[in-house]
Amino acid sequence: MRKSDKLESMLKMYGRSVYITSEKLNSEIFNALVQPLRYKNKMYVAGTNTEIGLAEENYYLYIGPGNKDLRKMGASVTLHTADGKSYEVQKSEKIYNGENVWYIWAVIKEKVGAEI
Repeated sequence: MRKSDKLESMLKMYGRSVYITSEKLNSEIFNALVQPLRYKNKMYVAGTNTEIGLAEENYYLYIGPGNKDLRKMGASVTLHTADGKSYEVQKSEKIYNGENVWYIWAVIKEKVGAEI
């Protein structure tokens, strides 16, 4: 079994149902990991550091299939989850296994109130 097949299997087993909308695309439903982002520096987004880490809410880590390149979907990309939450893509990167895209990694921010 290839690494990409193992990742797809893991996303189906443990991921959440999501879909993406943008000015270029409305995707079908697929599975991805969406988890709260915890980190100790401001490497990816702005925020306020405290002794225990960054004091900024609503940022999440996205790990999704390699065939859903968030950077090719336009400037305004929104990820939607089955529980009705929406997330704006802040930064995304392709993660490679050799010469092949293995998965897409992104920092996303939950849209709240007037942002939705």
